[in-house]
Amino acid sequence: MNSGTYLPGVIWIKNEWKLKNNPFPSIGMLQMGARDARENGLLYEPDVHAEQLREVINKFVIGMSYSGLKFGYLWSSGIIPGDTDARGFGKSVLMQHLAQKINKDFGFEVYKSIGLDDEDAAEVPICCVLTSFDTVHVRSLGAALFAAVEYAVTYPTGKEETLLSLLRKRLVNRAGSDDVRDLVKVVTDEHRALSGRTLGPPDDKLIVALCEGDSDAAADYLRKITPTSRSRNGAVYMATFLLFVAAAGVERVMVFCDQLEDLASTTTAKAKRSLEIERFRDVIVETLPMADMVTMVVTMHPRASVTIGTAWALADLPTFELNETNRHSTVRMMALSDANQAARLLRRYLVEAAKEGVEREEGDELFPFTMEAISCLFDRTTRKPRDVLRKAHKVFESAAEENLKKIEADDVRRFFSSADSYPFAGKGGEVPSNVIDWSQE
Repeated sequence: MNSGTYLPGVIWIKNEWKLKNNPFPSIGMLQMGARDARENGLLYEPDVHAEQLREVINKFVIGMSYSGLKFGYLWSSGIIPGDTDARGFGKSVLMQHLAQKINKDFGFEVYKSIGLDDEDAAEVPICCVLTSFDTVHVRSLGAALFAAVEYAVTYPTGKEETLLSLLRKRLVNRAGSDDVRDLVKVVTDEHRALSGRTLGPPDDKLIVALCEGDSDAAADYLRKITPTSRSRNGAVYMATFLLFVAAAGVERVMVFCDQLEDLASTTTAKAKRSLEIERFRDVIVETLPMADMVTMVVTMHPRASVTIGTAWALADLPTFELNETNRHSTVRMMALSDANQAARLLRRYLVEAAKEGVEREEGDELFPFTMEAISCLFDRTTRKPRDVLRKAHKVFESAAEENLKKIEADDVRRFFSSADSYPFAGKGGEVPSNVIDWSQE
């Protein structure tokens, strides 16, 4: 504890620890597109779940491109038997990371990462879109597919380029022209070439907007679509986008679908839930161009599987059970195994928060934490990444308020053992003398 003049926590963080802010997220739930890097998932460290990331690529990406995989299931399950709260394992940020990695070069480097040579890696161009159910706006498959198109049109894949802008460059190269009329013709020819069951005519206005040189044209068009139309016609907007993708010479599209548990929520009527699950079959499996191009990977955990299991089986969709029979279509996200893995998770946030020009000595990237403190912290978590980040945030905040030079294992123990309302209360629950005890005001 600092024995000099007390400084407010934020000043201590900036002046003494040379950091811009508390590095860790207070919520730890992915807020895709948010400006705060702590909460938007862009500080994802692939090495933390390197084994599962490689497994996702091997099973889902390669399965999509070469084995005809239509559905993949990214699982998490509670660490304690009977624990149905399987959130916070990092499924969402892994999907966001992989989608961006795929889209920046249409899967080339991802293919190479698992051993394909340059020629084979360029053989089947792919792209990826993200969507998610929620309990407010996206409660139908149509609305989820519309959100996937929005992702492609508005979300940067890196260097501020959207998937749409990268696809348009490919389309211009294939058409040998950047004239909108020529591009529209190439896209509409893709629809004319379909000979199987479709959802009907594509949205002509969306095709034009996608082909426009102004990348904001499609975003502006989609913003004007009413919530009702998004839900009812979302599959048509997706089918239209897929025609554009095919015209650009990209053969397969992975749709990462997060938070399926919200569709499985008990607030969703059983009849509606069953109808929406049947639409997974009708739209994704049985209509073109989805049936030819789309592989859907959904997140799954025990509570969701119990709620939708019967309806999923009645719709004759590929089973999602986490067992040996389904090993080619399931991946299970694991809890963090040890303190070293937790340190890799936290290090990325600490490095990002360092003030410009501040250089840490090698091996000191965890400052102000000691490795012993992180080990102590890890032992007091559920081992899920979200819980580690949240508790690191709280420990960090309290240590800054106490003006600690660095955070030691004993400080972490005090935090978790104190029964007092003040997190870093000393022995007997007394508030340190250099901290204002607001409870007495």
